[in-house]
Amino acid sequence: MRAYGHENDGITKVPREAEYLVAAARKLLEEEGATLGGVAAWMTETAGPTVAGRPWSPTSLRRRLRNPAVAGLRRNAEGELVPGVTEPLMDRELFEAIDRHFAERERGQVPQHTYLLSGGIAKCDLSDTTLVSRSTSKGVRGYQCEAEGCGKIWISAAPLDAYVSDRALARLSRPNTLDKLAKLRDELKREAEAAAVELAQLDKRKGELAGELGANGLTLQEYKQAKASLDAARKAAQETRQRGKYLGQLPELTEEAIRDWWENTAGDEQRRAFLQLVIREVRVEPAAKRGSNKFDEQRFNIVFR
Repeated sequence: MRAYGHENDGITKVPREAEYLVAAARKLLEEEGATLGGVAAWMTETAGPTVAGRPWSPTSLRRRLRNPAVAGLRRNAEGELVPGVTEPLMDRELFEAIDRHFAERERGQVPQHTYLLSGGIAKCDLSDTTLVSRSTSKGVRGYQCEAEGCGKIWISAAPLDAYVSDRALARLSRPNTLDKLAKLRDELKREAEAAAVELAQLDKRKGELAGELGANGLTLQEYKQAKASLDAARKAAQETRQRGKYLGQLPELTEEAIRDWWENTAGDEQRRAFLQLVIREVRVEPAAKRGSNKFDEQRFNIVFR
């Protein structure tokens, strides 16, 4: 059976199919929140099924995009990319970029800017406030309490993110967990739909405020106070709407599907949305020894939903 993008001779390019493979690679690299599962579904809807007549799956799309033949290349005995015999479907730069994209996810690496427990999950156990994501002068990522009168909490983000993620995924094997997740996901998606309606109303009200100020119906101080309140409400509604969007990108709620999605296709925001679905909060206590960099599991308590 021929490979998608090449004729039966295994060499000649099929232009239409090549265009879709290029578009799929660019979606994964350039579109915010794009997932392999989502792009595979897009391929099935727009490009049609695979050569075998089946819908595109994350595995089939990843396998094809990572085959050097799509760039007219092959790997020699040392694993180096060298010219091959196939007509390229995409340029080498794009192929190497998408290959790196998949390799990073297979290694389970979290990009350095990622804070999976931001957005209200990580909290200071002393002040009961949300920890803020911060980097030290040496570039070490962490979560820090910036509440007035506190400032005693700082914990390295990478090991905490990894540990909490492992615990959240392990939770999937517990009885009834998946049913609870499905109900909560649907509830949060309904909240996201309501937030979209609220945003439209808040935007309308924001425009009305400016008109009232111009018509001298409000003092400048009253306008500023009302606008600050509206901005805070808009930010909360936007976060709720965005969370619903990422929850909608979750795979089938089975342990196998979620683990495959987490390891191979999920982006940073999708992972964070999943953790928010499983975990209510992670409460972090001060280090037993001031200035200690040792990762201490006794410092925090994971509160599951």
